[in-house]
Amino acid sequence: MELILAFLVISSSVVGLSNQVVRLYIARQYSWEEKVGFHLYLQSTSEGESPCTLENLYLNFGIGDGKNWRTISAHPQWIKEREYVVEAKIDSHSAELWLDGELVGKSEGDFIPAEENPTLNYMPIWAKGKSEFLIVLKKFELICADGQKREYSFPQLLVPLFLFEPQFPYSLPLRIKKDEWLKMRATFYLLPYPDLRAISPLIDEYGQCIYGEWAGKIRSDEELRKSREEEENTLSSLGVPKEYDRFGGYEKAGWKEKPTGFFRAVKKNGFWWLISPEGNPCFYIGLCGVPAINWDMTPITGREYLFSWLPPKEGEFSSSWARGIRGDPEVEYISFHTCNMIRKYGENWREISLELTRKRLRAWGFSGAGKWGEMEGFPCLPVLYRWDVPNLVRHPGIFDPNIREKFKESLRKQIEARKNDPYVVGWSLGNEYGEIINSEEIREILKMGSDVPAKRALISFALEEIYRGNLEELKNRWGMKGEEKEGIYKGEINPPPEDLERLRLYYAEKYYEFIYRTIKEIDPNHLYFGFWITPGWWENENDWKLIARYCDVIGYDLYSYDFMDVRLRRLVEETGKPIFCGEFSFPPFYEGRRGFGIWEGGVPGGVKAKDDREAGELYAKWLKGAAVNPYCVGVSWFIYRDQHITGIGGERQGSELVYGEHYAFGVVDIGDRPKWELVKRTREANLSAIKWRLSRCGLSGGKR
Repeated sequence: MELILAFLVISSSVVGLSNQVVRLYIARQYSWEEKVGFHLYLQSTSEGESPCTLENLYLNFGIGDGKNWRTISAHPQWIKEREYVVEAKIDSHSAELWLDGELVGKSEGDFIPAEENPTLNYMPIWAKGKSEFLIVLKKFELICADGQKREYSFPQLLVPLFLFEPQFPYSLPLRIKKDEWLKMRATFYLLPYPDLRAISPLIDEYGQCIYGEWAGKIRSDEELRKSREEEENTLSSLGVPKEYDRFGGYEKAGWKEKPTGFFRAVKKNGFWWLISPEGNPCFYIGLCGVPAINWDMTPITGREYLFSWLPPKEGEFSSSWARGIRGDPEVEYISFHTCNMIRKYGENWREISLELTRKRLRAWGFSGAGKWGEMEGFPCLPVLYRWDVPNLVRHPGIFDPNIREKFKESLRKQIEARKNDPYVVGWSLGNEYGEIINSEEIREILKMGSDVPAKRALISFALEEIYRGNLEELKNRWGMKGEEKEGIYKGEINPPPEDLERLRLYYAEKYYEFIYRTIKEIDPNHLYFGFWITPGWWENENDWKLIARYCDVIGYDLYSYDFMDVRLRRLVEETGKPIFCGEFSFPPFYEGRRGFGIWEGGVPGGVKAKDDREAGELYAKWLKGAAVNPYCVGVSWFIYRDQHITGIGGERQGSELVYGEHYAFGVVDIGDRPKWELVKRTREANLSAIKWRLSRCGLSGGKR
């Protein structure tokens, strides 16, 4: 198709939602909790799997005054293939919404701006539902009373490229002042959503978007083979850094600690340090997901028509196929990474790619593997699982002695063989929000029968610790009348919010304590990192404080342009323990020209880079912030390889274009080629990190 668009609202890569939602923020600058700022957006909803329609499309303008939100809405009879102009005006006493020159709503009241810059053309990950239409945002203008004016025209791309990512977010460099009027004007139009089969195939034989054009796009097998030779020459010229021991410890620091044969954390000159098994100080820099020789993969079943070529399931390409890798036994998956390595390296592709990955890690200045990967002869950060331990709700009921024994045995099976392995930096269990005990989980337990040990433990804790044994006070607060103590255990309980939080924290503490003590009992040699808690993706800050008690180093993940914000700095300083960031990244979007998505990472508009060069610059800035922080002992970049543009899969699969994550996280592309503009900046920063840290804490040049 030759039609060129500027913005599309498309089918969702987020599956499993009870209803479909499409929301495009034309502009937003607000704090929902503080009730300040504004948001101008288009939204349509539908029930179940039915696509959103124009009939349900509303134009909304929300304004916050610090006390309340008020909203102006318009619901015209929308017409496809027609251009619309929306205008929104705010002053100190009112707000107006105009559509095509007509006033559609006015609201009297104050306006208090938020502190952030406005974000334009933004669609949250939860708002990418199925849709029968596309919204094309062409241009945005904003004028303030002091004369400041900002304009932005959105890039024009072919329809099939925009089908991979339904937004083109942009942060407008403008701070809005209180008590000043502002005017916004946006131009958009609506189009029918195209038939995917009519514009397919969309993916070529190398796993790239057919409709995209960029320098370095793979055109032939010969190009792939030639890139191998070029890389070998480059790696030889780079050489291997000589100042490090085999565990990433720095041998030129001018000081050592006693070697113990394992990684440990010590504090020196006010800075926390990892000490390598050989006793050398180490600022650990890991690369997640190495070597990944046959993943990530993308689901094929039900959408074979998207691909111009799929490899034979027998013969040389058989290793590129898999089935049911996400618990979906009927779904087949393919790895174009594997196909391309087979093309590139030939019959011994597996051995060659493994050895090449080892050379890359050494030459690029990485200490070893991060999460989700291991390489022989390199340190690693293994993640433990609890898949064979039954859950009570979202987590095992560790108040049940039988469950505790099963849990202990599961951990023992995973740890025992490696408890003397010096290459294990430390253990962790689970990942991110999956290990947060949330309030809903506690509510569900309190609905269970009186024979459930967890329910009995929670109620006993409430009676003895919250109400100091006063049964009558507990019953009054919980709205339970005429019950004796045993009757409380039998009832379906709904405690007040403050008690529910106390119960949640009690359950969480016992859960984390059990895991920590069990792991240390099985393996006293290695560090424990917790579960890679994600700041903000929790119930509240108490979750950070809790896990800090039950780990040796606080492992966390954070996708942010800055290494540390004010809140995280406060929490780190309050707990006083060493920290390790297990995932950070700045995946390039390439202006939408390659089919990759925008990684949201909890930040409106996404945590992204324009291209590989900018990703490398952001990496260097972020790594320096980590290296000079007195609490940080290491970090890991996510991830080794780019993801497939059609997604890595999700809870369910079907015939849509994208399922699950589809981001350019990698330091190598789908052709197993290093992104040299990123790699050279990454390498320079990696080799500088230990020197930055030594200098900042006053230990450089052998000073003690």
